[in-house]
Amino acid sequence: MVQAKVQLLTFFQHAFVYVKIVKFVLFTKKKQLRRAKILPMEMKRSAFMNIRFSFLLLFLFIKVSGQEGFDNPTRAVYIFDMAKYIDYGPGFADSSVFRIGLLDSGNELLFEMGNLARTRKTIQEKPVQLVVFRSEDKIIHTQVLYVNKESGFSLQKIRNMIEGHQTMLITEGFAFRESMINFVAVGGKPKFEANEDLIRKAGMSVNQNFLFQAIKTKEDWEKLFTITDADLQVQKETVSAQQAELERQKAEILRQKALLDSLDHEIKIREKTLEETMAILNSQMSRINRQKDEIAQQRGVILSQQRDVQVQHDTLSKQKMKIASQLGMIDEQLNKIAEQENRIRIQIATLEKQKLIIWFVILALILVSILGYYIYRGYTIKKEANIRLEEKNRTISLQKDEIERQRDLATAQRDQIAYQKKHITDSIMYAKRIQAALIPSLELFSDRLEHFVIYKPLAIVSGDFYWVSNIEGKQVIIVADCTGHGVPGAFMSMLGITLLNEIVNNRHILMPDRIIEELRTGVINSLKQAEDTESVKDGMDMSVCVVDFSENILLWAGANSPLYLVRGEELTHYRGDKMPVAIHYRMHSFSLHRIPIQKGDAFYIFSDGFADQFGGTEQKKFMSHQLKEKLVAMAGIPMLKQAEKLNGIFDQWRGDAPQVDDVTLIGIRY
Repeated sequence: MVQAKVQLLTFFQHAFVYVKIVKFVLFTKKKQLRRAKILPMEMKRSAFMNIRFSFLLLFLFIKVSGQEGFDNPTRAVYIFDMAKYIDYGPGFADSSVFRIGLLDSGNELLFEMGNLARTRKTIQEKPVQLVVFRSEDKIIHTQVLYVNKESGFSLQKIRNMIEGHQTMLITEGFAFRESMINFVAVGGKPKFEANEDLIRKAGMSVNQNFLFQAIKTKEDWEKLFTITDADLQVQKETVSAQQAELERQKAEILRQKALLDSLDHEIKIREKTLEETMAILNSQMSRINRQKDEIAQQRGVILSQQRDVQVQHDTLSKQKMKIASQLGMIDEQLNKIAEQENRIRIQIATLEKQKLIIWFVILALILVSILGYYIYRGYTIKKEANIRLEEKNRTISLQKDEIERQRDLATAQRDQIAYQKKHITDSIMYAKRIQAALIPSLELFSDRLEHFVIYKPLAIVSGDFYWVSNIEGKQVIIVADCTGHGVPGAFMSMLGITLLNEIVNNRHILMPDRIIEELRTGVINSLKQAEDTESVKDGMDMSVCVVDFSENILLWAGANSPLYLVRGEELTHYRGDKMPVAIHYRMHSFSLHRIPIQKGDAFYIFSDGFADQFGGTEQKKFMSHQLKEKLVAMAGIPMLKQAEKLNGIFDQWRGDAPQVDDVTLIGIRY
C-alpha cells in the first residue's frame, strides 16, 4: 500500500512538470509564428503537433513510472535466496523435494516463481516443487510458506496449520514479531525482520549473516512507517496543489484548442490580405537590416566592457597571490607551535617515568622484606619436615620390600599376558589369511567394466566384505557391512561369503532382491535367530548390483545401503530398503530397481565407514553429502585415478584421528 501511494505521488509530480512543458512549447511556438508571419494554417498544424508530442511524453512517463517498486519477480528472487540460508537439521536429508508453498488467491506470484524455478531447479540439493493454497485449511507441509497480509488470510490459522512441522513462514505487511520472517516495502525497497525465537521453536535456524541484515528492534520497525507516513502526508498536500494546477492547465489547453479552431474562419480573410501582408513583411525586413547595424555597434560596446573585466580579473589574481603568501607565514607559525607542544609532551613523559621508577623501588623493598620472612619461615618448616622425613624413611623401607615382592608377581603376569597376546594375534593373522582367500582379488571384475576397490579394515580382519561373480554373461557385484568389526565381523563376513557362493554360483539366482532375501533366510537359519533373543542384533547391510550387458540395464537392490549413479555432472541417489539382512520387526520383500544405463555412466556401492569417519579441523563426520560432491567433481577422470584421490581425501580428512569403522567403496564405470 505504501509503495502504491509513493508511485501515485511521483506520477502527479512528473505530470505537473510535463503540463508546464506543453504550455511553454505552445506559447513559444505561437510567438515565433506571429513574428515570422507564417500562414494561420501552418500555425494550427504546428500547435497540434506539439500537443501530440507532449501527450506522448506524458504517456511514456506513466508507463515507466508504473514499473518501479517491490514487484512479484523481486519477491520470487528473495524467497528463493532466503531458502538457501535455512537449516532444517538432520531430518531434512530424508526429504525428497524442497517444497515452497504460496497462500494466495491469485496466480501472478506463482507464475513468476515458476519462471524462476526453471533456472533454479534445486535448493539445498533438493528439486524445487511449488504448491499454491487458496485457503488456510488446505495447507500441507512445506519447507517454506509465503503469505501477504493484503490477501486477507488469518495468520493465527496459518500458525495452527504449520505447528509441529519444520516450515519457514515468510510473510509481508504484518506487524512486528508476528511471523518468522516478515517483509515490508518502503519506498519501493524491501526491508525485513526475522523472529529467531519462532524459528528456533520450530526446530530450524538461519545463517547469522542473514540475521545481521534483518531489523532488530520494534523501534526501528516502527520508524520505517513513521518516516514514510510523514513524507507521504507532505507529498499528499503537494499532490493536491499540483492536481489543482493540472486541472487549470487542462482548461488552458482546451481554451487553446478552441482558439485554434477559430483560426479556420480567419484563414479565408487572411488569404485576401496576403499581398498587403507581404508588403508589410518587406518593410519589416528593411527595419531588421537597420536593427542588425545597431546590434553590431552594441557588440563593440560589449567587447570594450569585456576588456575592462579582464583588467579587474588580473587585479584579483594579484590579491590572491598576496593572500597565499600570508597563509604560508601562518602555516610556519603553526608548525613552530606544534614543535613546542611536542617538547612539552616529552618532558611530561619523562616525569611520569621517574615516578614509575620510584614506585618500583618501593615495591621491590616490600617484596624483599616479604621474601626474607618467608625464607626464615621455610627454614623452620624444613627443619620440622626433616624430623618427620626420617620417620617416613623407616616406614618406606618396610614398604619397599613389599613392593619388590609385588613387582616380581606383576612381571610374571606381564610375561604370561604377552604370550597370550602373541598367541591371539597369530590366530587373528591366520584368520586374515583365510578371509583374504575367500574375498575375491581386485582383478576378478569383468574386463568390460572399468572399476576400483577401496578396502580398509579397521582391525586385522574386517566386518566389511565384497563379492563378485560372472554368471550367464551377467556381472554380479556385492558390498556388505556386517554387524561389528574385527573378529566378530569377520565371522559374519565368512558366513555371508559362504551363503553367496551357494545362492549365486550353485543355485544361479541372479535377481538382486531374491539374492538378498535368500541370504536373509540363510543368516536367520544359520544363527538360529528369533525375535525374542539377542541374536536379532546380528546381521549385515548390503548393496547388490547385477549388470546385464545384453539389455544395458543395472539391476539393484539394497538393505540399509544406497547406490549412487553419476551421469555427466548429475548424481542420482537410490535408497535401499530400511531392513537389514537378518531378522527384523519388518520382514517385507526387498525392492528391485531396474536402472537403464549407458556408456560412460558410473555407479558406486559402499559401506558407511567412509562417510562416518571423524576428522577435519572440527573433528566432524565426513558425511554423505560431501562424498557426493567429491564423486561428481571427479566424474570425468579414470576410475583408478578416482581411487587414488579418494584414498588421499580419506587420509587427509582423518589426519591423526583413529579410523572408526571398516571402509569399503567400489566404483564401476559402464
